[in-house]
Amino acid sequence: MTDPKPTIYVNNLNDRVSLTILNNELLNLFNKYGEIKQIKTGKTMKLKGQAFIVFKSNEDANKAIEGLQNHELFSKPMRIVYAKHNSDLINDKETIKQRKLAKKKEATKPNPKKRKLQDKENQEDKEKKKKKASDTNEWKKLPPNHILLLQNITENSSELDSTFEELEGFINIRFVKVRNLAFIEFENEDCSTKVLKLFESKEELKKFGSDIILSYAKK
Repeated sequence: MTDPKPTIYVNNLNDRVSLTILNNELLNLFNKYGEIKQIKTGKTMKLKGQAFIVFKSNEDANKAIEGLQNHELFSKPMRIVYAKHNSDLINDKETIKQRKLAKKKEATKPNPKKRKLQDKENQEDKEKKKKKASDTNEWKKLPPNHILLLQNITENSSELDSTFEELEGFINIRFVKVRNLAFIEFENEDCSTKVLKLFESKEELKKFGSDIILSYAKK
């Protein structure tokens, strides 16, 4: 005998009745015995005349079997037993639960490949920052010049003139688009040095690019 479970199997149903009408009638009959979670009726020729009904509890399923066994529905007596397996609804819930647990477990599990890739990316970032700092220091070592060089301009190049033209001793600015840099000429080295000190923090210049470098131009 099949063990009690919330899912029952009903057969010998009238397969000439439309599924909509059959489902409604099954619901009306069986919900008197407890809360119904799901009703599945066979749609294919092979499965027609059969249904699986899922109750909230084993007790409700048992009451339905006892109360409606051989009950005539559309001129045919129903045959009702416990299903051999729980319905897809219950199985789906159990499967989803297991998948969530497995996914959670997998998320906390170290992934060697992912970690190796992350370590590589971190190392590349460190090397880039180190090179950037080194490049910046090299440019800072250049001797004074009345011409300044602004490098790594990636945006807002149209604002170059307005940023420098009001500064003391400004003569002109020449933007070299293909190289993303600009030469800014002043009357003398004192003026260019003051501008270097003015933009020492580089915060205002970051509007031209995050890797911006302002230095004396090479003579």
